[in-house]
This record gives sequence, structure tokens and C-alpha cells, in this order.
Amino acid sequence: MNCPLCERVTKTQNHNYPYLIHEFKHSYLMLGEHQFYQGYSVLVAKEHYKEMSDMPLPLQTEVFQEMMKSSKAIESAFSPKKMNMCSLGNVVAHVHWHFFPRYDSDPQFYDPPWLRMKDFDAAKVSPEEARLNITKIQSSLLALG
Repeated sequence: MNCPLCERVTKTQNHNYPYLIHEFKHSYLMLGEHQFYQGYSVLVAKEHYKEMSDMPLPLQTEVFQEMMKSSKAIESAFSPKKMNMCSLGNVVAHVHWHFFPRYDSDPQFYDPPWLRMKDFDAAKVSPEEARLNITKIQSSLLALG
């Protein structure tokens, strides 16, 4: 199988992925490689499932709890006006969730974040910005317990 998120999971497990925020039991929270929306992060299931509905029910429940904790930590770290969360899988059919913190200052605040995809490459995260954002989210996770 040629899945880019399975490859990212393997890199993370081998301590070779620089944007890891937190390892949960069933997923990894990773800082997005762009920060067009400051705090943008992705939660990636450790195991390859095409759909959440393919997972056994107990696993669905635990991954959902990990998703909620991730969202809360990002919200706590960055205080956005709104948090957009989505899991599509049309491009990469591996369960993952995108977290887009949205701010009053966002261009086109009322539009879906995907409409700004052409701008994402211009907002690639620097190592310094990545470390700062990762630390902020990790601190929020720690405070949540």
C-alpha cells in the first residue's frame, strides 16, 4: 500500500518527523506543515483505516476522544473565534482530522478553509515557528490532563 499518512506514521514512530505534538494511544497529533491558519494541526490514526466506520466501535470512541482533546488543546493555545474540524479522505484515504483555528482576521472568515489551499504553500512553517506552536499546544494538552 502506498499511503502517505502511513509513511508519516512510520516516520513518527522512528522519531524522524519533526512536527509531532503528541502521541495518543491510537493517533498522533501533528502540527500542520503550513500555518496559514496559526495552530493548524492534523490528527492521524496510527492504523490505516479508510473510514471511521471501519474501526471497531471501542476504537472509534477512543479516537473521537483524542480528537476532542486535540481540538480543545488547540483552542486553549490559540484562542480562535471558531475551530473548523474536518475529515474528508478524498485525497488520502487514511483516517485523519484537520484542525483549522479561525480568527476574526482571517481572509474570507465565513468560507471553508479549503478555499485558501493555494495560499498554504506560502505559509510553510519555519522550524522556529513550528517549535513555538508545538510547545503552546503541548502546554495546553498538559493543562487539560
